[in-house]
Amino acid sequence: MHRHLSSLCAALLLLCVAPILHAHERPSVALTVDVSHVGKDKWLVDYRFQSAVTSITLPSVGEYRQKAWKLLTPGLRLKTAADNDVISRDGKPFKAVSVEITTFDGLAPKAYAPFNRFTDGGTAMFLGLLQGEAHKGQHAFAMSTDVRLKGLAGENVIAPPLNKLTRGGERGYAYFGPAQAVSIGNTKFLLDPQTPAWSRETMLDVGAKMSQYYEKAYQRPLKDELFIMLSVAGYEAPGISIKGDAVMGQLSYRFDGKELLGDHPKKRELLTRLVAHEMAHLWQLNIERGGVGEDDPWIHEGGAEAMALDGLLNTGLLSQEKIAAYRKAQTATCEKLGNSVATYDGIYACGLVRFDKLGVAIVPLWRSMIEATEAKGEVYSQQMIDAIVGAKTGTQVSAQK
Repeated sequence: MHRHLSSLCAALLLLCVAPILHAHERPSVALTVDVSHVGKDKWLVDYRFQSAVTSITLPSVGEYRQKAWKLLTPGLRLKTAADNDVISRDGKPFKAVSVEITTFDGLAPKAYAPFNRFTDGGTAMFLGLLQGEAHKGQHAFAMSTDVRLKGLAGENVIAPPLNKLTRGGERGYAYFGPAQAVSIGNTKFLLDPQTPAWSRETMLDVGAKMSQYYEKAYQRPLKDELFIMLSVAGYEAPGISIKGDAVMGQLSYRFDGKELLGDHPKKRELLTRLVAHEMAHLWQLNIERGGVGEDDPWIHEGGAEAMALDGLLNTGLLSQEKIAAYRKAQTATCEKLGNSVATYDGIYACGLVRFDKLGVAIVPLWRSMIEATEAKGEVYSQQMIDAIVGAKTGTQVSAQK
């Protein structure tokens, strides 16, 4: 989903954080997944389950698996559909699956990029797309996965952070290539060698200031080292595309387009908001249990918008006028959508509007939400917001309005 800035012929992709299912909510099945880089654009992925399953269900990502996956295990079939892709053998149990995957450059709306290429020949692979649900007959199980990575000869391999909320749960992007990550303080950076100077400066400045602000405002440092990865797809396409993802202690950015090459205040503002938004997700997930659920994505996306604007104002990264202008634009978008959060744009725009109307500042509100989700293990929800707002204001207010 692109958001256009007509003055720059620009587009911004915000695919920020996926809902996370926690291990304590359902039973799991243990398995290992060996990911081997076997050729320039070839990957071998071997699933090994501790006990037999009858199918694997993976959330679909456009045409990714249809075009890039080839099952090597005899008898197994991959059936792709609009919502889920299923690996099965006509109901017969199996314990192992081998898949050959071709590097895939396509993007699907509201989904993590399967691969991000670096201009030095490196490649980042999103491991989360290898995981889903395993089934034994009619019973579904979470995949508690031990991922093992192997690169080409002489290739450097950098694993993403572990999933601290769900042991064996979704992981971020693994890097295979010539580059080495650089640690600055409690943050590890892997930046494409052709990262434009203006964006490098913006990311480092915003990242440092927002990290310090979020830590103080929400009264907790990040539990683990942050891993920031930025790749440049190229400068051939018209306009500018900046795609950002946040997943379990990692921020991943993908840049593309001719307009990246020139500095401009609007581009710095665009990236500043994106970095602040993605970092807000990390603090939403900076907990031991609970967090983001499957329902009501407007809560974590609208919440991240509100958290980011608050932080940008209080750090001086954006002026009050620019923040007011952005809020006005998002309010106008929400009104055009009939104040609905049923669409992709509505999740962000109307999500922000809903938080703005609650009458409680975002910092004390989300700080209380962090405490509530961690204390009870319940995911962030409208009911949680309503209870906290009611306790703080002494009135009954619904976040849905």
